Amino acid sequence: MMPADTSVVNNDALHPCDPASVNEQNDAKETKKIHLYYVSLSHQQEPRPEKKITSQETLKLYYHRLSFGTCVISPTNQAALCKAKWIAFDSMTPGELNGWEKLVCHLLERTEHVNPVQGNGTQTGGMMWADGWRKSSDPGQLVGRFRSLPKMKDAILRAQYNPVSEAAGIQEASDFISFQLQNFAPGVFDSTRQLLINGNYPSMAHMEYPAPYTANDFASFLMFTMYNFFNQPHQDRDVNLWTLVIWIPIFSPKTCAEDDPILADEGFDMMGGQFTFQEFQVYLDLEDFCGVTLCVFKSNSVTHQTLRGNEPVAQMPAAGQQKQIDNAHMAIEKDKLK
Repeated sequence: MMPADTSVVNNDALHPCDPASVNEQNDAKETKKIHLYYVSLSHQQEPRPEKKITSQETLKLYYHRLSFGTCVISPTNQAALCKAKWIAFDSMTPGELNGWEKLVCHLLERTEHVNPVQGNGTQTGGMMWADGWRKSSDPGQLVGRFRSLPKMKDAILRAQYNPVSEAAGIQEASDFISFQLQNFAPGVFDSTRQLLINGNYPSMAHMEYPAPYTANDFASFLMFTMYNFFNQPHQDRDVNLWTLVIWIPIFSPKTCAEDDPILADEGFDMMGGQFTFQEFQVYLDLEDFCGVTLCVFKSNSVTHQTLRGNEPVAQMPAAGQQKQIDNAHMAIEKDKLK
């Protein structure tokens, strides 16, 4: 992990100075108003501190639910801590849908070249992968890309590994994620990009280090999860203050056929899997939502947790799987809502 240096990050990037003016802001793309949810002082505490894993019962009794539109969460008289947006598949253009499908396919393909993350202290279930650059453990090497040498060797022997094609795929995926952040939180993108450049960190799109930056570079790596991933309440310890998380409902790669749909736009029946902020008694609800959910939040100072999810309909074992793309370092996770 790179040393924590947050001097260039504006901690008040989402500070809602005037509730009326915030409510009048329009989403640049959908011309829909942003909903501002203020957390009262009485709700700025964990309601069941003795319970490490938040239960569904606790959510119903104490927590406020956010599940649609564009929302900003802000404690009373404090800077905002989160911005979230739910984008339904049926509201997307064919090109937008294709972009998300290609991103999912790219990440699934990356599991053929990188091993699942082992020893993540907060992970309780599911699987997680990391892709991009991280501090190297090899002597004399500052940074290195996440790779599984046995998997790469096997792919090369099967003539399924092409470094040029791999580089193009990584660049395209990195640009796509960058565009999402630029449109969703441009101030966050600007600050994270500046942090990347000032720190002379490699971009996750770079295949070599050092290398010139492009206009879309802003992060060093990303992490993605599948198979009902959930974890314990925690705060991150990274270079940047903010993290971008994207949830994409997909049909399980373990059970679907090659000609099955990629995005779970029909029959999505996952229960649970909410993303919670315990100390503010509020959560993002992902149940039954057929679309992509974007979120940027203060990962280094706000306790957060992904709850266990499951799919209750036996005849549709694939429905309910979600892919969570988040950058646990300075990758997608240097954000500054605006």
